[in-house]
Amino acid sequence: MSDDTGSSEVKVGSDLHKMIQQLEKIEFKTDRDLYNYAKLLRAIGFELYTRVAFDADMITAILSQYKGKWYTFGLQSKIRAKLVGAHLKAGASAAKVLGLAGVKMYASFVKHFIRPEQEAEAEARKGKGSKKPGFSIGDKPSDTAGKPGEAGKAA
Repeated sequence: MSDDTGSSEVKVGSDLHKMIQQLEKIEFKTDRDLYNYAKLLRAIGFELYTRVAFDADMITAILSQYKGKWYTFGLQSKIRAKLVGAHLKAGASAAKVLGLAGVKMYASFVKHFIRPEQEAEAEARKGKGSKKPGFSIGDKPSDTAGKPGEAGKAA
């Protein structure tokens, strides 16, 4: 095994390794941390899915060419190769689900935490605006202010 081959193998796995290290460093303190976690988990899932699915196809192709004893293998080697490769395909789909789980986690966080907070804040702003009579820009005039030309009339 030459040094060139060994370094290329390390380089191929380096991105995945870096992403996993970044995932381990995340501390959940803000909503941005959850977003970064979901983004990294999606990238890791996609990377694993791509690699494992590619390897499954490669192993299936290699094993389908296997020539054994004439009475044991032959056409059966292609069928058996597909059975072996199917296990890796199932693992690849599991990696895909892992990436999707991160996306769903963040979407659920937005639905259950961020949106209710934003809606409550909007309701609070609506309530505050109607209680304060006076000068406003861009809002509808409140009922407490007089109509034009009614200044000085007693209510």
